[in-house]
Amino acid sequence: MILDPSVFSGIADIHDRHRDMRLDVDNMSYEELLALEERIGNVSTGLSEEIVSKLLKKKKYSAEPDSQHEAEPCCVCQEEYKDGDDLGSLDCGHDYHRDCIKQWLMHKNLCPICKTTGLAT
Repeated sequence: MILDPSVFSGIADIHDRHRDMRLDVDNMSYEELLALEERIGNVSTGLSEEIVSKLLKKKKYSAEPDSQHEAEPCCVCQEEYKDGDDLGSLDCGHDYHRDCIKQWLMHKNLCPICKTTGLAT
């Protein structure tokens, strides 16, 4: 339920100075959305390759022989880890194949699992 603020404040005609600047993307045509995309451009929230290489914690994967549960796969590529695989560890502690997470971080600096900042810069 959407409540009209003028009902509670007793003011019938509140002028919204920013009404014309708001876009109703839900009711835009495909062509209008394409034009909007061209105007806005590509906004990258990723990191440069140099920063990722510098800040990504590196380690090697080694399977635990006495483990009762099966290891989780890399959630980026969905492949199982093998002994000796190069891993990259984010600030939150989640691990991924190093090449997978490098590509991910260059696109978006968020952990794919917990959505926290991947690498603090």
